[in-house]
Amino acid sequence: MTNSKSILAILAGLGLIIFLCWFFSDIVIYIFIAFVLSLLGSPLVKLLTKIHIGKWKFPSSLAAAITLVVIIACIGLLFYLLIPALVNEVKFLTTIDVTSVGESIQDWLNQFDKPLRKYGVLERRQHVTDLLNAEWESFVRKISMSSVVSGTASIVKSLFVAIFSILFMTFFSLKDHKIFFKMVRSWLPNKVQNNYDHILDATGKQITSYFRGVAMEMFLVGFLEFLICAILGAPNALLIGFIGGLLNIIPYIGTLIALIVSIIIGITSLLPTSPEMSVVWATVIKIVAAFGVAKMVDDFIMQPFIYGRQTHSHPLEIFIVILMAGYIGGVFAMIFAVPAYTLLRIIVNEFFGSQFATADEREKMLSDN
Repeated sequence: MTNSKSILAILAGLGLIIFLCWFFSDIVIYIFIAFVLSLLGSPLVKLLTKIHIGKWKFPSSLAAAITLVVIIACIGLLFYLLIPALVNEVKFLTTIDVTSVGESIQDWLNQFDKPLRKYGVLERRQHVTDLLNAEWESFVRKISMSSVVSGTASIVKSLFVAIFSILFMTFFSLKDHKIFFKMVRSWLPNKVQNNYDHILDATGKQITSYFRGVAMEMFLVGFLEFLICAILGAPNALLIGFIGGLLNIIPYIGTLIALIVSIIIGITSLLPTSPEMSVVWATVIKIVAAFGVAKMVDDFIMQPFIYGRQTHSHPLEIFIVILMAGYIGGVFAMIFAVPAYTLLRIIVNEFFGSQFATADEREKMLSDN
Protein backbone atom coordinates (compact mmCIF):
# COMPACT_ATOMS: atom_id res chain seq x y z
CA MET A 1 0.00 0.00 0.00
CA THR A 2 2.86 2.32 0.89
CA ASN A 3 4.56 1.60 -2.43
CA SER A 4 1.34 2.38 -4.30
CA LYS A 5 1.01 5.71 -2.49
CA SER A 6 4.61 6.64 -3.22
CA ILE A 7 4.20 5.75 -6.89
CA LEU A 8 1.05 7.86 -7.12
CA ALA A 9 2.80 10.74 -5.36
CA ILE A 10 5.76 10.58 -7.76
CA LEU A 11 3.47 10.42 -10.80
CA ALA A 12 1.47 13.38 -9.47
CA GLY A 13 4.71 15.30 -8.94
CA LEU A 14 5.87 14.57 -12.47
CA GLY A 15 2.48 15.62 -13.82
CA LEU A 16 2.66 18.89 -11.89
CA ILE A 17 6.17 19.58 -13.22
CA ILE A 18 5.04 18.94 -16.81
CA PHE A 19 2.04 21.23 -16.35
CA LEU A 20 4.18 24.03 -14.87
CA CYS A 21 6.69 23.71 -17.71
CA TRP A 22 3.85 24.02 -20.21
CA PHE A 23 2.18 26.93 -18.37
CA PHE A 24 5.44 28.86 -17.90
CA SER A 25 6.89 27.82 -21.26
CA ASP A 26 8.55 31.22 -21.86
CA ILE A 27 10.47 31.00 -18.58
CA VAL A 28 11.45 27.41 -19.36
CA ILE A 29 12.87 28.59 -22.70
CA TYR A 30 14.86 31.34 -20.94
CA ILE A 31 16.26 28.78 -18.49
CA PHE A 32 17.07 26.41 -21.33
CA ILE A 33 18.99 29.07 -23.30
CA ALA A 34 20.81 30.24 -20.16
CA PHE A 35 21.70 26.65 -19.30
CA VAL A 36 23.11 25.98 -22.78
CA LEU A 37 25.11 29.23 -22.78
CA SER A 38 26.52 28.38 -19.37
CA LEU A 39 27.53 24.94 -20.63
CA LEU A 40 29.37 26.51 -23.54
CA GLY A 41 31.07 29.05 -21.27
CA SER A 42 31.90 26.74 -18.35
CA PRO A 43 35.34 25.68 -19.75
CA LEU A 44 36.46 29.34 -19.73
CA VAL A 45 35.10 29.83 -16.19
CA LYS A 46 37.01 26.76 -14.98
CA LEU A 47 40.16 27.99 -16.68
CA LEU A 48 39.92 31.44 -15.10
CA THR A 49 39.15 30.14 -11.58
CA LYS A 50 42.33 28.05 -11.69
CA ILE A 51 44.41 31.24 -11.81
CA HIS A 52 46.28 31.89 -8.55
CA ILE A 53 48.60 34.81 -7.81
CA GLY A 54 50.10 34.16 -4.42
CA LYS A 55 47.22 33.84 -1.98
CA TRP A 56 44.85 35.60 -4.35
CA LYS A 57 42.39 33.37 -6.17
CA PHE A 58 40.42 34.45 -9.23
CA PRO A 59 36.85 35.20 -7.98
CA SER A 60 34.11 33.05 -9.51
CA SER A 61 31.92 36.15 -9.96
CA LEU A 62 34.60 37.88 -12.01
CA ALA A 63 35.20 34.72 -14.05
CA ALA A 64 31.46 34.45 -14.74
CA ALA A 65 31.26 38.14 -15.72
CA ILE A 66 34.24 37.89 -18.11
CA THR A 67 32.83 34.72 -19.67
CA LEU A 68 29.43 36.37 -20.13
CA VAL A 69 31.10 39.33 -21.86
CA VAL A 70 32.97 36.91 -24.15
CA ILE A 71 29.69 35.11 -25.00
CA ILE A 72 27.97 38.42 -25.78
CA ALA A 73 30.96 39.49 -27.88
CA CYS A 74 30.88 36.23 -29.87
CA ILE A 75 27.14 36.60 -30.53
CA GLY A 76 27.67 40.25 -31.46
CA LEU A 77 30.51 39.30 -33.83
CA LEU A 78 28.26 36.72 -35.48
CA PHE A 79 25.55 39.30 -36.09
CA TYR A 80 28.18 41.82 -37.25
CA LEU A 81 29.26 39.34 -39.91
CA LEU A 82 25.65 38.67 -40.90
CA ILE A 83 24.50 42.31 -41.06
CA PRO A 84 26.19 43.00 -44.44
CA ALA A 85 24.42 39.95 -45.91
CA LEU A 86 21.08 41.15 -44.52
CA VAL A 87 21.70 44.69 -45.82
CA ASN A 88 22.55 43.34 -49.27
CA GLU A 89 19.37 41.27 -49.22
CA VAL A 90 17.32 44.38 -48.42
CA LYS A 91 19.10 46.31 -51.20
CA PHE A 92 18.33 43.52 -53.65
CA LEU A 93 14.66 43.63 -52.67
CA THR A 94 14.48 47.41 -53.10
CA THR A 95 15.89 47.21 -56.64
CA ILE A 96 13.36 44.63 -57.80
CA ASP A 97 10.99 45.81 -60.52
CA VAL A 98 7.79 45.10 -58.62
CA THR A 99 5.58 45.69 -61.67
CA SER A 100 7.55 43.25 -63.84
CA VAL A 101 7.67 40.58 -61.12
CA GLY A 102 3.98 41.08 -60.40
CA GLU A 103 3.08 40.63 -64.06
CA SER A 104 5.21 37.48 -64.26
CA ILE A 105 3.54 36.03 -61.19
CA GLN A 106 0.11 36.98 -62.52
CA ASP A 107 0.80 35.26 -65.86
CA TRP A 108 1.98 32.17 -64.02
CA LEU A 109 -1.09 32.10 -61.77
CA ASN A 110 -3.46 32.59 -64.68
CA GLN A 111 -2.37 29.20 -65.99
CA PHE A 112 -4.49 27.65 -63.23
CA ASP A 113 -7.67 29.45 -64.32
CA LYS A 114 -8.94 26.78 -66.74
CA PRO A 115 -8.44 23.75 -64.42
CA LEU A 116 -10.06 25.60 -61.49
CA ARG A 117 -13.03 26.67 -63.65
CA LYS A 118 -13.39 23.09 -64.84
CA TYR A 119 -13.79 21.86 -61.26
CA GLY A 120 -16.07 24.71 -60.23
CA VAL A 121 -13.62 26.51 -57.96
CA LEU A 122 -13.72 29.63 -60.12
CA GLU A 123 -16.64 31.23 -61.93
CA ARG A 124 -16.64 31.65 -65.70
CA ARG A 125 -14.90 35.04 -65.92
CA GLN A 126 -13.09 34.88 -62.61
CA HIS A 127 -9.30 34.62 -62.25
CA VAL A 128 -7.07 33.22 -59.50
CA THR A 129 -5.56 36.66 -59.04
CA ASP A 130 -9.02 38.08 -58.34
CA LEU A 131 -9.41 35.73 -55.37
CA LEU A 132 -5.93 36.51 -54.07
CA ASN A 133 -6.47 40.27 -54.39
CA ALA A 134 -9.78 40.03 -52.52
CA GLU A 135 -8.15 38.06 -49.69
CA TRP A 136 -5.27 40.50 -49.51
CA GLU A 137 -7.56 43.54 -49.36
CA SER A 138 -9.59 41.89 -46.60
CA PHE A 139 -6.39 41.19 -44.65
CA VAL A 140 -5.15 44.78 -45.05
CA ARG A 141 -8.48 46.22 -43.86
CA LYS A 142 -8.23 44.20 -40.65
CA ILE A 143 -4.84 45.73 -39.87
CA SER A 144 -4.99 49.12 -38.19
CA MET A 145 -2.10 51.43 -37.35
CA SER A 146 -2.86 51.20 -33.62
CA SER A 147 -2.63 47.40 -33.68
CA VAL A 148 0.69 47.59 -35.56
CA VAL A 149 2.14 50.07 -33.04
CA SER A 150 0.89 48.11 -30.02
CA GLY A 151 2.16 44.86 -31.54
CA THR A 152 5.60 46.36 -32.18
CA ALA A 153 5.75 47.76 -28.63
CA SER A 154 4.78 44.35 -27.24
CA ILE A 155 7.50 42.61 -29.27
CA VAL A 156 10.16 45.10 -28.13
CA LYS A 157 9.07 44.71 -24.51
CA SER A 158 9.10 40.90 -24.71
CA LEU A 159 12.51 40.95 -26.41
CA PHE A 160 13.96 43.19 -23.69
CA VAL A 161 12.58 40.96 -20.93
CA ALA A 162 13.90 37.84 -22.69
CA ILE A 163 17.43 39.23 -23.18
CA PHE A 164 17.67 40.56 -19.64
CA SER A 165 16.32 37.32 -18.14
CA ILE A 166 18.67 35.13 -20.17
CA LEU A 167 21.75 37.21 -19.33
CA PHE A 168 20.81 37.34 -15.63
CA MET A 169 20.29 33.57 -15.45
CA THR A 170 23.40 32.84 -17.50
CA PHE A 171 25.61 34.87 -15.14
CA PHE A 172 24.51 32.97 -12.04
CA SER A 173 24.63 29.66 -13.89
CA LEU A 174 28.22 30.40 -14.94
CA LYS A 175 29.08 31.35 -11.36
CA ASP A 176 27.55 28.12 -10.04
CA HIS A 177 26.81 25.62 -12.80
CA LYS A 178 24.58 23.60 -10.46
CA ILE A 179 22.40 26.52 -9.41
CA PHE A 180 19.28 25.33 -11.27
CA PHE A 181 19.62 21.82 -9.83
CA LYS A 182 20.13 23.18 -6.31
CA MET A 183 16.97 25.27 -6.65
CA VAL A 184 14.98 22.17 -7.59
CA ARG A 185 16.55 20.14 -4.74
CA SER A 186 15.55 22.73 -2.13
CA TRP A 187 11.88 22.14 -2.98
CA LEU A 188 12.03 18.36 -2.64
CA PRO A 189 11.12 16.40 0.52
CA ASN A 190 14.13 15.08 2.47
CA LYS A 191 13.20 11.46 1.80
CA VAL A 192 13.59 11.80 -1.98
CA GLN A 193 16.66 14.06 -2.03
CA ASN A 194 18.99 11.02 -2.17
CA ASN A 195 17.07 9.76 -5.19
CA TYR A 196 17.40 13.20 -6.74
CA ASP A 197 21.16 13.17 -6.18
CA HIS A 198 21.39 9.76 -7.89
CA ILE A 199 19.37 11.07 -10.83
CA LEU A 200 21.55 14.17 -11.05
CA ASP A 201 24.73 12.08 -11.03
CA ALA A 202 23.31 9.82 -13.75
CA THR A 203 22.10 12.63 -16.00
CA GLY A 204 24.49 15.51 -15.33
CA LYS A 205 27.35 14.51 -17.61
CA GLN A 206 25.03 12.85 -20.10
CA ILE A 207 22.77 15.87 -20.68
CA THR A 208 25.73 18.26 -20.56
CA SER A 209 27.48 16.24 -23.29
CA TYR A 210 24.24 16.13 -25.27
CA PHE A 211 23.75 19.92 -25.34
CA ARG A 212 27.39 20.56 -26.13
CA GLY A 213 27.09 18.02 -28.92
CA VAL A 214 23.98 19.74 -30.29
CA ALA A 215 25.73 23.13 -30.23
CA MET A 216 28.69 21.63 -32.08
CA GLU A 217 26.33 19.95 -34.54
CA MET A 218 24.58 23.26 -35.28
CA PHE A 219 27.92 24.98 -35.89
CA LEU A 220 29.33 22.22 -38.13
CA VAL A 221 26.13 21.85 -40.18
CA GLY A 222 25.87 25.61 -40.69
CA PHE A 223 29.56 25.89 -41.59
CA LEU A 224 29.31 22.99 -44.04
CA GLU A 225 26.26 24.50 -45.75
CA PHE A 226 28.03 27.88 -45.97
CA LEU A 227 31.19 26.29 -47.35
CA ILE A 228 29.40 24.28 -50.06
CA CYS A 229 27.22 27.25 -51.09
CA ALA A 230 30.33 29.46 -51.27
CA ILE A 231 32.22 26.90 -53.38
CA LEU A 232 29.28 26.41 -55.75
CA GLY A 233 28.72 30.16 -56.02
CA ALA A 234 25.27 30.35 -54.43
CA PRO A 235 24.34 33.90 -53.31
CA ASN A 236 24.31 34.88 -49.61
CA ALA A 237 26.21 31.75 -48.58
CA LEU A 238 26.95 33.08 -45.07
CA LEU A 239 23.32 33.95 -44.37
CA ILE A 240 22.15 30.57 -45.71
CA GLY A 241 24.68 28.73 -43.54
CA PHE A 242 23.60 30.68 -40.46
CA ILE A 243 19.92 29.91 -41.03
CA GLY A 244 20.66 26.24 -41.74
CA GLY A 245 22.77 25.83 -38.62
CA LEU A 246 20.35 27.72 -36.38
CA LEU A 247 17.24 25.82 -37.46
CA ASN A 248 19.08 22.50 -37.31
CA ILE A 249 18.27 22.48 -33.58
CA ILE A 250 14.68 21.57 -34.56
CA PRO A 251 14.71 17.82 -35.21
CA TYR A 252 13.71 16.61 -38.69
CA ILE A 253 11.61 19.62 -39.83
CA GLY A 254 14.24 22.26 -39.04
CA THR A 255 16.31 21.35 -42.10
CA LEU A 256 13.25 21.52 -44.36
CA ILE A 257 12.24 24.95 -43.03
CA ALA A 258 15.80 26.24 -43.42
CA LEU A 259 15.97 24.87 -46.98
CA ILE A 260 12.75 26.64 -48.02
CA VAL A 261 13.87 29.94 -46.45
CA SER A 262 17.32 29.62 -48.07
CA ILE A 263 15.82 28.97 -51.51
CA ILE A 264 13.66 32.09 -51.15
CA ILE A 265 16.73 34.12 -50.15
CA GLY A 266 18.68 32.73 -53.09
CA ILE A 267 15.95 33.49 -55.62
CA THR A 268 15.22 37.01 -54.33
CA SER A 269 18.93 37.79 -54.57
CA LEU A 270 18.73 37.09 -58.32
CA LEU A 271 15.54 39.00 -59.11
CA PRO A 272 17.14 42.47 -59.59
CA THR A 273 19.24 41.07 -62.46
CA SER A 274 16.17 39.61 -64.24
CA PRO A 275 17.76 36.15 -64.50
CA GLU A 276 16.75 33.42 -66.90
CA MET A 277 14.95 30.41 -65.48
CA SER A 278 18.06 28.27 -66.04
CA VAL A 279 20.00 30.51 -63.64
CA VAL A 280 17.22 30.37 -61.05
CA TRP A 281 17.05 26.58 -61.24
CA ALA A 282 20.84 26.32 -61.04
CA THR A 283 20.79 28.39 -57.82
CA VAL A 284 18.04 26.22 -56.34
CA ILE A 285 20.01 23.05 -57.20
CA LYS A 286 23.16 24.47 -55.57
CA ILE A 287 21.32 25.25 -52.33
CA VAL A 288 19.55 21.86 -52.31
CA ALA A 289 22.90 20.12 -52.92
CA ALA A 290 24.51 22.00 -50.03
CA PHE A 291 21.70 21.05 -47.65
CA GLY A 292 21.64 17.47 -48.98
CA VAL A 293 25.35 16.90 -48.36
CA ALA A 294 25.20 18.56 -44.93
CA LYS A 295 22.14 16.47 -44.02
CA MET A 296 23.85 13.20 -44.96
CA VAL A 297 26.97 14.10 -42.97
CA ASP A 298 24.74 15.07 -40.05
CA ASP A 299 22.59 11.92 -40.17
CA PHE A 300 25.35 9.36 -40.73
CA ILE A 301 28.28 10.88 -38.83
CA MET A 302 27.22 13.51 -36.28
CA GLN A 303 23.85 12.34 -34.94
CA PRO A 304 24.87 8.73 -34.11
CA PHE A 305 27.51 10.18 -31.79
CA ILE A 306 25.16 12.77 -30.26
CA TYR A 307 21.73 11.13 -30.01
CA GLY A 308 22.56 7.43 -29.96
CA ARG A 309 25.63 7.37 -27.73
CA GLN A 310 24.49 10.05 -25.30
CA THR A 311 20.90 8.86 -24.87
CA HIS A 312 21.47 5.11 -25.31
CA SER A 313 18.24 4.91 -27.31
CA HIS A 314 17.32 3.39 -30.65
CA PRO A 315 16.82 5.92 -33.52
CA LEU A 316 13.21 4.71 -33.99
CA GLU A 317 12.56 5.28 -30.30
CA ILE A 318 13.96 8.83 -30.56
CA PHE A 319 11.87 9.51 -33.68
CA ILE A 320 8.63 8.47 -31.92
CA VAL A 321 9.48 10.60 -28.87
CA ILE A 322 10.17 13.67 -31.03
CA LEU A 323 6.98 13.07 -33.03
CA MET A 324 4.88 12.87 -29.85
CA ALA A 325 6.55 15.98 -28.41
CA GLY A 326 5.82 17.92 -31.60
CA TYR A 327 2.17 16.84 -31.51
CA ILE A 328 1.80 17.90 -27.87
CA GLY A 329 3.86 21.08 -27.66
CA GLY A 330 5.00 22.11 -31.13
CA VAL A 331 8.50 23.07 -32.24
CA PHE A 332 9.91 23.98 -28.82
CA ALA A 333 8.74 20.69 -27.36
CA MET A 334 10.61 18.89 -30.15
CA ILE A 335 13.82 20.66 -29.10
CA PHE A 336 13.41 19.50 -25.49
CA ALA A 337 12.15 16.03 -26.39
CA VAL A 338 15.39 14.00 -26.34
CA PRO A 339 16.90 15.34 -23.09
CA ALA A 340 13.49 15.27 -21.38
CA TYR A 341 12.94 11.67 -22.45
CA THR A 342 16.41 10.69 -21.22
CA LEU A 343 15.72 12.34 -17.87
CA LEU A 344 12.30 10.67 -17.60
CA ARG A 345 13.81 7.23 -18.25
CA ILE A 346 16.36 7.72 -15.49
CA ILE A 347 13.69 9.01 -13.06
CA VAL A 348 11.46 6.01 -13.74
CA ASN A 349 14.38 3.64 -13.33
CA GLU A 350 15.46 5.35 -10.08
CA PHE A 351 12.05 5.26 -8.41
CA PHE A 352 10.39 2.25 -10.02
CA GLY A 353 13.30 0.08 -11.12
CA SER A 354 13.28 -1.95 -7.94
CA GLN A 355 9.54 -2.60 -8.32
CA PHE A 356 10.07 -4.58 -11.53
CA ALA A 357 13.55 -5.96 -10.91
CA THR A 358 14.25 -9.68 -10.67
CA ALA A 359 15.56 -11.30 -7.50
CA ASP A 360 19.15 -11.23 -8.82
CA GLU A 361 18.84 -7.56 -9.79
CA ARG A 362 17.45 -6.65 -6.36
CA GLU A 363 20.35 -8.45 -4.73
CA LYS A 364 22.81 -6.53 -6.93
CA MET A 365 21.09 -3.21 -6.04
CA LEU A 366 21.41 -4.00 -2.33
CA SER A 367 25.07 -4.94 -2.72
CA ASP A 368 25.77 -1.71 -4.66
CA ASN A 369 24.12 0.36 -1.95
